[in-house]
Amino acid sequence: MRPSRRSAAIAIVFAVLDISNSPASIGVVLACRQGAAAAITLAAGVWADRLPRHLVLVAAAAVQGAVQAVAGTLLVTGHASVASLAGLAIVYGVADGFVLPASQGLIPLVVSSVRLQQANALVGLSRSVLGFVGPAIGGVLVTLGSPGSAILVDAASFAAAAVLLRRVAIEPRGDGVQPEPFLRELREGWNAFRQQTWIWTTIVFFGIGNFAGASLFVLGPVVAKRDLGGAWTWSVLVSGFGAGAIVGGVLALHWRPRRPLLTSCVAAIPYGSQTLAMGLHLPWQVLACVAFATGVGLSIHLALWFTVFQQQVPEAHRSRVSSYDALGSFVLVPVGSALAGPVASVVGIYATLVGSGLISLSCIAIVIAQPSVWAIGNSPVPAPA
Repeated sequence: MRPSRRSAAIAIVFAVLDISNSPASIGVVLACRQGAAAAITLAAGVWADRLPRHLVLVAAAAVQGAVQAVAGTLLVTGHASVASLAGLAIVYGVADGFVLPASQGLIPLVVSSVRLQQANALVGLSRSVLGFVGPAIGGVLVTLGSPGSAILVDAASFAAAAVLLRRVAIEPRGDGVQPEPFLRELREGWNAFRQQTWIWTTIVFFGIGNFAGASLFVLGPVVAKRDLGGAWTWSVLVSGFGAGAIVGGVLALHWRPRRPLLTSCVAAIPYGSQTLAMGLHLPWQVLACVAFATGVGLSIHLALWFTVFQQQVPEAHRSRVSSYDALGSFVLVPVGSALAGPVASVVGIYATLVGSGLISLSCIAIVIAQPSVWAIGNSPVPAPA
């Protein structure tokens, strides 16, 4: 999506490590960002269904770019602290909470139903290409002792994203009718969400799996720094994930499985395997291969999941239903991030990662077993005009 987002993710965790050398501090900063996004996501869904969605994304990118500019400046000048980074992470997270609901509603408005899966795959593919390059840049910048530089590059990329999104042209929404009261629209979104059985019967287990998987992003950099050679190793693993995601995105461009939702859930299996592999203290070469497989699977998973979502959910409720989906999937992630460090201090980093990986894999297995996942078949594609 943006060339430096993954590089900035590497930079921020190693910046926190440089300041405090504490996994718990990483968890606090990440939890602040994730918690703010979860807290705003329902309101974001309502506003994204009311306002032009591309302008919502423009505003979100502008705020995120400003936050990254301030954070990068504080790091470069040596004035950053865990508290200041946590405060900035909250503002960043509030803006980030608008991104998924708005983008989920925007994509079907700018492409035809014939090209919907290809559009989702291309969005993921572009994100993956940049995610492959970004970690290498981030690893080099961090290794050279300048995590703030990577974050400043990220700020510039947000500015570019805002300019490009501003140029998107879509038809005006609505017929001049005043929107309904906020809480009524929120309740309508909930009712539309409940009608999508395949979402609410799986979301609890995806949420628990994401809660457990959050430990990888807190403890993985610590393992890389202490036992695998430093930031460059973590950047190699993230780049391996990006390379796999490119392959998965190419596959998703052309593959139309008979049961897309089931295929999407099966493709998520490597996600839990990555956390487990890190906990088993495997060589970095093996971890890179697992990261590659995770990237392949996650690209396929997201392209198919978003396509099914956009086909099954009516346009008028799409952003609000997406916000409930996102809230259920990620509301526990800040808790997982915050707990990873304290739990690891009691039972050990590797034991925490192994337990987290097993929980994630168990949750994915339960999701795959859901009847609603098996029930949705491939929607017929109309002939292009």
